[in-house]
Amino acid sequence: MALDRTAGQALIRLPQPDASAPIKATAQAANHWRLGSYEVWILRGNCRIAQGGLALSGNEAVLWIDRAPDEVRRAAAEDVFSHGIPDPPAGDVFSAAHVAGERRPPVMDYPEGTGRPWSGPTKVIAYLENGSEGVIQGVGPGGRFQDRVYFGRLYTATDVAVEALEIAGEPEELPPVFLRAAARRNAEAEAAVRQAQYPSEAAAAGPSGDPALPAGTRRIRLFPRSSVPVQAQWFPDPEGGRWIGLIDAGVNLIVEEAGPFGTIDISADRLVIWVTGDEQLNLADGEAVSSDLPLEIYMEGNIVFRQADRRIYADRMYYDVNRRAGIVINTELLTPVPDYDGLLRLRADILQQLDENRFFAQNLFVTSSRMGVPGYRLQAQSAFLEDFAEPVFDPLTGEPVIDPETGRQAVIHRRWATGRDNFVYLGNVPVFYWPVLAGDLTKPSYYLNRIRLRNDNVFGTQVLTNWDAYQLFGIRNRPDGTEWSLSLDYLSDRGLGHGSGFTYSRDGFLGLPGYATGLIDYWGVFDDGLDNLGLGRRALLPEQDYRYRFLWQHRQFLNEEYQLTGEVGLISDRNFLEQFYEREWDELKDQSTSLELKRIYGNSSWSLSAGVRLNEFFTQTEWLPRFDHYRLGGSFLYDSLTLYSHTSLGFARLRTASTPEDPADAAAFAYLPWEVNPISGVPLGTNSERFIMRREIDWPFQLGPVKIVPYALGELGHWGEDVYGDDLQRRYVQLGTRASLPVWSYNPYIESDLLNVHGIAHKVTFKAEAFWADSSEDMDRLPLYDPLDDDAVEAFRRRLSVLTFGPGSGFGGPPVPLPFDERTYALRSGMASWVTAPSMEIADDLTLIRLGVEQRWQTKRGQPGTRRIIDWITFDTHFSLFPDSSRDNFGRFVGLWDYDARWFVGDRLTLASGGVFDFFDSGQKLITVGAYLNRPPRGDLYVGLRVLQGPIDSAVLFTSYSYRMSPKWMSALGVSVDLGESNNIGQNFSLTRIGESFLVSAGVNVDAGRDSVGFNFTVEPRFLPKRRLMGASGAAIPISGTEGLE
Repeated sequence: MALDRTAGQALIRLPQPDASAPIKATAQAANHWRLGSYEVWILRGNCRIAQGGLALSGNEAVLWIDRAPDEVRRAAAEDVFSHGIPDPPAGDVFSAAHVAGERRPPVMDYPEGTGRPWSGPTKVIAYLENGSEGVIQGVGPGGRFQDRVYFGRLYTATDVAVEALEIAGEPEELPPVFLRAAARRNAEAEAAVRQAQYPSEAAAAGPSGDPALPAGTRRIRLFPRSSVPVQAQWFPDPEGGRWIGLIDAGVNLIVEEAGPFGTIDISADRLVIWVTGDEQLNLADGEAVSSDLPLEIYMEGNIVFRQADRRIYADRMYYDVNRRAGIVINTELLTPVPDYDGLLRLRADILQQLDENRFFAQNLFVTSSRMGVPGYRLQAQSAFLEDFAEPVFDPLTGEPVIDPETGRQAVIHRRWATGRDNFVYLGNVPVFYWPVLAGDLTKPSYYLNRIRLRNDNVFGTQVLTNWDAYQLFGIRNRPDGTEWSLSLDYLSDRGLGHGSGFTYSRDGFLGLPGYATGLIDYWGVFDDGLDNLGLGRRALLPEQDYRYRFLWQHRQFLNEEYQLTGEVGLISDRNFLEQFYEREWDELKDQSTSLELKRIYGNSSWSLSAGVRLNEFFTQTEWLPRFDHYRLGGSFLYDSLTLYSHTSLGFARLRTASTPEDPADAAAFAYLPWEVNPISGVPLGTNSERFIMRREIDWPFQLGPVKIVPYALGELGHWGEDVYGDDLQRRYVQLGTRASLPVWSYNPYIESDLLNVHGIAHKVTFKAEAFWADSSEDMDRLPLYDPLDDDAVEAFRRRLSVLTFGPGSGFGGPPVPLPFDERTYALRSGMASWVTAPSMEIADDLTLIRLGVEQRWQTKRGQPGTRRIIDWITFDTHFSLFPDSSRDNFGRFVGLWDYDARWFVGDRLTLASGGVFDFFDSGQKLITVGAYLNRPPRGDLYVGLRVLQGPIDSAVLFTSYSYRMSPKWMSALGVSVDLGESNNIGQNFSLTRIGESFLVSAGVNVDAGRDSVGFNFTVEPRFLPKRRLMGASGAAIPISGTEGLE
């Protein structure tokens, strides 16, 4: 590294890497075009430039590449290999016309005094900013440097490669980073060379060009913002004691200071600088001065004020550097916020900075809209704002979180505003007023989170609103990592609904240390209508007048091994969830009340839990308490044997569901076989201790290409009460062998551009398992203390036993016949072979041979040189053989045959089919076939057919699509039709208007099962981090402002 002086500026020449090494640049996205003899690249996101031992990285970069002709490159390579790289030109000149945005050819780079173009090796002029960092290794006196901006030249006698995930052409409007790079390049030509800071950890052969700032000092540097050189005029203050500097050309002023305040970067058309002292400030050398030296700056015209990740745009601004205070006229601030992909926009007529973190604003509005007249805004006549930056730490490990773009510790901003005379505007129309608002500016919505309008035959006309409780109540010191909302809903056929939701994700909860996450949700309604739950249940009388649901789910990681999980689920009646929260009823876990402490360490875990039943209309087991211990994969006898174990001990109280009160609902209700005493038919209410030890020992070994695992599994169990009320001891033994044989072949010469196939590898795994099992007790003697199904499926099975298997059906039920009993199906599927079986009651005599073939046809796809391996076709199939078929499979030797096939025709189109078959009388025969087409960001399409034969016969055609028809409109459609006797099942269609700030959707929904036709109208802010309108759509709609002005 050499230190030189040119025109009063410090010039650092970095050690040049080996010119025989190629240059490679990578980034997430790029623009590329040609200007004269130069290739121009603008790189964005994780930019990296490497050559030999040199590595440069930054968030944005600009490259000018002057590639030598092949014959020149070859000659240069020979010369470099023989004599080393020649000295580069003294400077490069870039046309001011190009900086101004005109598309005229640039002035060419000529070595001084030659009058001809550079004809040496290929040259790369590189500009990096936003946390650029370089590491030099093995090139002369090695060292490490880091600075906010890097500018330099690299040379290679071989080649330059630029790679990016997305590459576009010349942008319509040159981005600011390119203009800054071009200005810096012209400044370099006039010897205004930017300095770099070298930490002391790197040894240098000579004096460092720019040592780190000592504490209590600052450095002030000045650069042109265009091709016009900076000209500062200095005048002594008439009052004496300080100097006044006037700069009337575009300028970039950088104030660097040691300490927590960091760097201030100012760009403006005109500047006035006041500095206290007997001499004018030397802006050329950038020498360190005392940070106590008073410094004031007045700016005008196209102001961009940057400090950390804060960026302010203004017309006029005054700033006192020492007091961190100032006044801004007609200011606009774009700032990032946590958990939000866009930028938050703040605009004020007058913004006064009181200190580093506090502001006062007049006529302030806040929005995420980028329009000149925002589609929505929160406007306050006067407001106080506070902005505190806090370092981010990982809640689980406690380690600092590193920002991948800057390489430094990430920070989170706490932005709080207290406003008076607040209005919410839609366009220029005020729609809401609140006298005093105390709100968190990191939340881009105000008061009202969401509003929906609906109408159907089940609930009538509905107005559903969700509000921000913190903002409504003006709560300032909200706990970190929490959200609190209020719901106020009008349902014309049911009543007035009301509720509240609270979610949290934070470090520590209720005095307990450790990362915690959870939710508390309550919603209730005075219901004066009837439940409509589908065919045969369209007018059920609710069992309670006031209906509600309270749910609290909590999980906390006390340390790296311990976690605490708790839940409280309280529901007013049996049909409330199915009517008002149908998705939760169908898809989510049961809402129970329990508490569990678990420790996970190595390959072992233990848990201590307890639970009670609060909802008498569900069948649930109360554990008072329960202890479980698992050890999976323990090795012994010199790693020749492997042990798996599960021990469970607890006191269980099985409480069965109550009978429905509505006569229509009760007529289709029958208890399941394991819920009643087989002799008396009385629903069970057991009080039973339970102790189970299950162990498995494996002996894995290789026999040629075949892996063979003989194993022995055993269990000893005790139950205090069976279905007859007696205690029961069970001994269970299972002996068997598992085997697998992988084979593969590869043909690299198969090529098809039509099918996008480039070589094929066929991988096959043959699998087999055979075992014999013996149980000392029959499985049907035990109630299911550990249930197989959730509450929703159990409720369906109770109706199924009457409506499908009941009198007149030919099956002789209820109860459900054994071939269709869930316990029998679980046993035939091999659940008793699992040490970690979810229901330990499932075990009985069984002899089974399970065979399967799993196949993969793989190929390569992608651009040449960067192709990746993907699954082209997959086909898996399995079937079971039952030697004792009369006992184990209802007289059929073969059963449980399944297959799963997928053909990934392209990256966007997939064809799929699957099925499962039993061959006894009325056994299940299920086939599904479908095609899925995905074309992001435009939308997706699915067409499928499901055919079921057995006790229930159906053939259902499904089709759905979502399509973004234009930048402003999107549609979605779903159709389900039973091609058998049931005919129509349901349809839904929606049309969404994509506004700059809001998504406005109107749709219709047809539910043939409920004989209901509904209409809905939804207005949802597009700036919400979680948007329900887009939750089920394949058409990607970015958050407002993510892509700038639309």
